[in-house]
Amino acid sequence: MNMPIVEITTTNAELGMKSSKPPLEISQPPADVEINQNLTDTVEISTKAAKVNIDQSEAFADANLISPLQKTKQFAQKANQTATEYTAKKAQEGEQLKAIENNGGGGKAIAAIAKENGKLIEKQTELGFTPENAFKVTFDVEPGDLSFQVERAETEINVQKNDPEINIPRWEIQHYVKQKPSIQFHVSGEQVNRTL
Repeated sequence: MNMPIVEITTTNAELGMKSSKPPLEISQPPADVEINQNLTDTVEISTKAAKVNIDQSEAFADANLISPLQKTKQFAQKANQTATEYTAKKAQEGEQLKAIENNGGGGKAIAAIAKENGKLIEKQTELGFTPENAFKVTFDVEPGDLSFQVERAETEINVQKNDPEINIPRWEIQHYVKQKPSIQFHVSGEQVNRTL
């Protein structure tokens, strides 16, 4: 007796997986650089003028070119000296005349006084220079001064760095049923005797 055969056919389930892996993004912005260049240097020049002092007072005095105050002072000194000399001379003559009375008879003193007072004034002339020499004029020189001060123009550099920009996108994995499971039954062979 042939028995019927039951054939069972199954299909396994299959899972699918889809992944998304976007790339990593890195960008580096350039740094911000600011350069300021002052192309003009500052130069300061200071000068002090030289001074020359010329003293010609002695040369002017040789030429009798003096101030009124100095002229008056010289005149007073000369007048004082003349008065002193005249007083001394008259005192000497008085002593001589007094000797006549004491010695009794000497007319020699009067003759000597008359002879002395009757002399002609003698003037001597000679070659002279005005001023007498070059050293009568003096020079006093105070040298000048020249100074420089330079302020150098420096370059100003300002750098502002920028951090890198990093973008890390999220990776994703998706699961799905690619094939659903199934089971099938199939009977083959003799028919089954249902009467038994």
